[in-house]
Amino acid sequence: MQIPDFLEFGSNLTNLEKTRNFNVFGNYSLDPFRTLLDSHGWRDRKKERLRISVVGTNGKGSVSHFLSGSFSNLGYKTGLYTSPHLFDPKERIRLGPSFEPVTGTDLREVSNILFTESNPEELSFLSWFEWFTLAAYVLFEKRDISVQVYEAGLGGRLDATKLSEADIVVLCAIGEDHKAVLGNTKEAILMEKLGIVSERTKFLFALEPEPSLLKILENFCTEKDLKLFLFPSLPTGKSYLTHNLEYVKFIINTLQSHLTKEFPGLEKQGDPTAKPLSQPPGRLEIVSKQPLIVFDPAHNPDAIRVTLSSLDSSFPGKKFSVLAGFLPDKEGESMAESLKAYTEEKNTKLYFFNSKEFKLPQGSESYSIEPEELNNILITTGQKEEGLLVLGSFRMYSYIRSED
Repeated sequence: MQIPDFLEFGSNLTNLEKTRNFNVFGNYSLDPFRTLLDSHGWRDRKKERLRISVVGTNGKGSVSHFLSGSFSNLGYKTGLYTSPHLFDPKERIRLGPSFEPVTGTDLREVSNILFTESNPEELSFLSWFEWFTLAAYVLFEKRDISVQVYEAGLGGRLDATKLSEADIVVLCAIGEDHKAVLGNTKEAILMEKLGIVSERTKFLFALEPEPSLLKILENFCTEKDLKLFLFPSLPTGKSYLTHNLEYVKFIINTLQSHLTKEFPGLEKQGDPTAKPLSQPPGRLEIVSKQPLIVFDPAHNPDAIRVTLSSLDSSFPGKKFSVLAGFLPDKEGESMAESLKAYTEEKNTKLYFFNSKEFKLPQGSESYSIEPEELNNILITTGQKEEGLLVLGSFRMYSYIRSED
């Protein structure tokens, strides 16, 4: 049998990131995916492993990147699985120490394993996200990856990365996002995120949430017999990247005293600060210096406020106009108000990107620009002392990069 191409096979699977049809979660179950994995041993640990699940509404991408880099500095073979991607889906799976995206050769190796031990018919029920999660499980074990960091895609209880059965869960900031799927309150959303905890989970790290959420978190850890470690939440005016890096340092320092005892075979090795950790791609990323264009994937009300608050510390003295593109399931009106208040205070411009992919917040039509107008906005920004903050869907990144 000719081995199918990994990406080509995946392109024929249901991709919720493109369809945005989250109604399917009403009847969704992880059981078929679990059965497939277990029937082939595709999530089995070949040796002692440390598997980490990173969940939350905001900040989990940067925390996942910083965690994997820190464990790599410690001397462990480390793998990172994240979502979504900026340009190429191969970006979702990265291997240390360089953490460059996997290659086509890597994915051919995965395909050879999957289609030799199974067949296209057996695999065709998978979703696109499950397909890539499966690839991470298989490749990490094939390459003998000791520390595996999995960033959850959506929620936790029903997320494909839950089946990694994490030893450690890292909880980032909780906000209101994807409410139609996860719940209408932060309390409900928190419980969905905590659903990623497995029977193997021993430790839970969390950014200290508001009192009502903290009580839920403490009760949950008591019930599940988990060791809970809290780190202060983000203070106003501080860059969230700086804060998330400090959060990861706290996690690493705490774990170093537990690794040998709790995870035999994963003794302390190197220095987690042996080399500087690179900034996660697509987070407060400078995509152009002239004009100054900064991209951030903030796409819910809490994330918008945090990103705007981070600008002054990350780019002191710089004013920003804002270009936003939000997908239809986002709370556009609330976000639009925050962006309008910021640009009015700074006396800068506010634009909303208007294309068939994006839904304009109510009342924002007067600010909207069409795709063909984008280059003029970039030129105008370059003629001023201010910068341009581009935020919202990760798909906005490709629009900005295409204008380089």
